[in-house]
Amino acid sequence: MSKGRETGSGGGWSLPFFRKRAAFYYDGFNLYHAVDAYKRPYLKWLNLKALGRAIAPKSEVVKRVVWCSAFSPTHRSKLQRHEDYMKALQGQGVICRMGHFIHAMDGCNSCGHKWQISVEKQGDVNLALSIAADAEDDLFDVCYLVTADGDHAATARYLKERFPKKRLVLVTPPGRYHNRHIERIADECVEIQTQHLEASLLPEMAKYKQRFLGRKEVVPRPELYDPPQVRVKSHLKLIVNNG
Repeated sequence: MSKGRETGSGGGWSLPFFRKRAAFYYDGFNLYHAVDAYKRPYLKWLNLKALGRAIAPKSEVVKRVVWCSAFSPTHRSKLQRHEDYMKALQGQGVICRMGHFIHAMDGCNSCGHKWQISVEKQGDVNLALSIAADAEDDLFDVCYLVTADGDHAATARYLKERFPKKRLVLVTPPGRYHNRHIERIADECVEIQTQHLEASLLPEMAKYKQRFLGRKEVVPRPELYDPPQVRVKSHLKLIVNNG
C-alpha cells in the first residue's frame, strides 16, 4: 500500500458530511484467482463491501460496490458456491453484474490438434459500463478499480479524460503487480494485503433477501470455505462421535 495513506483500519477522523463518496468496482475473476493462489479457501468467502471499507481512508465513505463476474455451468458444485456467494454479497448491498461463458475451439497450428475451451463473456464490458454510467450519474468522487488486467486501461482512460475531477485509484489484487498501463493513468495505486482479506470475511450465515418475493433467507457458508479453526473443531467432534 502507498506510503502515508490513511486507510479505513487506522487513525484519523473527519465529519461525515465532508467525506468523499467512494465506489469500488471489482473484476471478479481477477480477484478470485489472486486469492485462490494463497491456497486458503476460506479467504474466498469475502465481504467486498467490508474490504472496500478496509482499503478506503477515513476521509471517504463507501457508497457503492459493484462486482462483475460470470457463472460457469461446467461444475455443479462450483456453480452452487458461486450462486451462494452472489446471494451473500447481495445481502451486503453489493451490486452484482453477471456475464456468462461460451464454449470455443482452440488448437495447435503445428500439429493440428483441437480442443474446447470456456471463455468468459461480458465481464469486462459490465465493469466498464458500470463505471461509465455511475460517473455520468455522479454517484462517486473516488473510483476504486480492483484489477490487475490491462484490458481495463481503456476504461481508466475514459474516466480520467471525461471526468478529470474524479479520482481514480487502482487497487491491485494480493500478490499481483500493478498493471503498468492503468498505473500511468491512475491518481494512486494500492495493493490488497492479506490482513485486509482476513479482516473482511462474510459471516457463517449471511443474510439475503429474495429479489422478487422479498422474503428474507440465510445463505450458509460453504463447508469448503470454513476457516481453519472451524475445521479443526469439526474434525475433533467427528473423532469423538466415532469413538
